[in-house]
Amino acid sequence: MAEKKKLSGPDFAEGVSIGEFADGGMVQGHANGEAILVARRGDAYFAIGASCTHYGGPLAEGLIAGDTVRCPWHHACFNLRTGEALRAPALDPVSSWKVETSGGKLFVREKQPGKKRPAVSAKAPENVIIVGGGAAGNAAAEMLRPDGYSGGVTMISADDSTPYDRPNLSKDFLAGTANEEWIPLRSMDFYREHQIELLLNTRVAAIDPRKKSVQLADGSNRKFDALLLATGAEPVKLKTPGADPSQVCYLRSLSDCRAIIGKAAKAGRVVLVGASFIAMEVAASLIHESCPGWLSPPTEAHRRI
Repeated sequence: MAEKKKLSGPDFAEGVSIGEFADGGMVQGHANGEAILVARRGDAYFAIGASCTHYGGPLAEGLIAGDTVRCPWHHACFNLRTGEALRAPALDPVSSWKVETSGGKLFVREKQPGKKRPAVSAKAPENVIIVGGGAAGNAAAEMLRPDGYSGGVTMISADDSTPYDRPNLSKDFLAGTANEEWIPLRSMDFYREHQIELLLNTRVAAIDPRKKSVQLADGSNRKFDALLLATGAEPVKLKTPGADPSQVCYLRSLSDCRAIIGKAAKAGRVVLVGASFIAMEVAASLIHESCPGWLSPPTEAHRRI
């Protein structure tokens, strides 16, 4: 999802004075046509890709914590030594390069191979079930594989779509600047290749911790050795006369967003209840998609809701 960035800063392949690198600091530059971030920790220097693999955030503007760097946009975390993505929302690693110092200069050399999978403990569970198909559940399922886990992984989602970043729904997709193919985090082929069983349109009816069993809404049961609940949150619904589904939309899922787009296309005016980030993003997206006349200025009656 990261966009390609224009190259800027020094050419590390040609060499840069070591004096340019403060302890605990970062410098963005490039080498061999790729944007690179060089960080210094004491006498050690690290070179990794300069852009976060989540949405292309500039890592040079982030924060170093130990041997990691945090993206300034959504706090994704990368290992400075290997480029490995350590924490969501980033799922893919950044590249890592070999660094050499000579004659008072620092040089970025060849790319380093990807991280090898660690050995799995014999105590690892044989079967993991994740309840929830959002970004958190997806990240947990994905990161089990790079960590060397080879047991069964099943993700149970009530959604009818493969996992996606919900924040996108109030931004580019609603604004009409991103097509639906851009929304999913991964394709179905990805889950098959990584042996992650993805159950869509499936709800959990009951959990029996003693029997280590999950009962699905259709009456079937699934056994687990480890269970992760990552169901997320639901919007707070209005308990107000007239707030029925035919007139009021809530935004949480991709299907909710499709419904808003469909209704807004025929609407002469839209009223937003709430002034959080999501509401402001929805307002901006609707204005971008159509016209400012959609949105009503708040009346005294609106303020009392």
